Amino acid sequence: MSKQILIIDFVTPKRKNMLLAAKSIGLSIALAAKALSSEIAEYIDRFIEVDVEDTDALLRVLEQEHREKKFDGVISFWDRYVEPCALIAARLGLPGNTPETAAKTRSKFLTRLALAEKNVPQPRFRVVKTLSDLMEAAEHVKYPFIFKPVGACSSKGIFKVEHGQDLADVFDKMLKVSSNPDDKMFQFYAGEFLAEEYMRGHEFSVEGVASFGVIHIAGVTEKWITPDNFTETQHLFPARLGEAQRAAIVDVAIQALTAIDYRQGAFHVELMNTAEGPKIVEINGRLGGDFITTHLVPLGLGIDISANSFQAALGEDVDLRKNFDKHAAVKFFIAEAEGVLSEWAGEDAALAAPGVKELFIERKEGASVTLPPKRYGEFRLAAVIAQGVDADETLDKVAYAIDLLKPVIV
Repeated sequence: MSKQILIIDFVTPKRKNMLLAAKSIGLSIALAAKALSSEIAEYIDRFIEVDVEDTDALLRVLEQEHREKKFDGVISFWDRYVEPCALIAARLGLPGNTPETAAKTRSKFLTRLALAEKNVPQPRFRVVKTLSDLMEAAEHVKYPFIFKPVGACSSKGIFKVEHGQDLADVFDKMLKVSSNPDDKMFQFYAGEFLAEEYMRGHEFSVEGVASFGVIHIAGVTEKWITPDNFTETQHLFPARLGEAQRAAIVDVAIQALTAIDYRQGAFHVELMNTAEGPKIVEINGRLGGDFITTHLVPLGLGIDISANSFQAALGEDVDLRKNFDKHAAVKFFIAEAEGVLSEWAGEDAALAAPGVKELFIERKEGASVTLPPKRYGEFRLAAVIAQGVDADETLDKVAYAIDLLKPVIV
């Protein structure tokens, strides 16, 4: 009989490669969610309709479902469900991290405290709840500094604060952004913020899977971000690094995971490679997003990290050895003006460009386009994914293809 993996929510059909990975290793898929999208229904063997935002209700329903037919593991691909997954694993006796460890991946403040205790390289920081806190934090972390919510993700609500800025105005903007009722991510650790030293350098992320305390590394991703709102614009896997640089980045990532006692499941650790060496940006207790997991790692080194994350969730052995040496990159089309996306052109040419594996249109014709900080998630319009033999060739391919896209915003 096949093992059954329980997935908590799955609202992005473009990640269906993860479901295909589960099927490829013979798993039965149970999905707990508010609704079942028609785009993924064929992959789901057991649908459990439940309000996944209500953790108490979620636990009650899943305990009953587990009594009727046991789950063998639990997983989610979203930050908001990292803590509920740990609670579910503990309640049902499934493999997983402790709720305490999960909390240290979700609360950026708890992450900072745990890393400080073990002297893991990271920026100076202070927790902020009031304007007075922010003023005191500015004196400690020094200008310029980063001001961000403790519980958000996807570069939401991140401000770079320069010397001479009106801190009362910055604090007011943060309150407005983080109180957006349409974005539930800001409800996690609501009212708590961090002021952090602004780190200069190039950003990377370490992708991997932990299994019973053993940390397995798939590789390092190179990342590009916008200078104003820190939105990720491009990723390359594997990163352009010398062996010493790569080893230093991986070492700091492992130090961070060890500091929070991360023992089970996929991880995505973000770091800044500064003049003083790598420093932790944040630890994510789930697979990397932005096509890193679904496309770049498999296309770059032939590693099915999704399948390995399912195996870790089931308490099985994992194997992240590479199968070939290539590179893969994703580049996003970033809007520079607001309005309504009235027309797309160039999709066929972009998809047919050399090395391009997939094209995703993230904002359809008729969709609104709004820039941060007024709204997040509406100004990244499309993504192009390409594969190449070497890093520079691959970056050239995605750059060429993305330039063929011609959205009209009115």
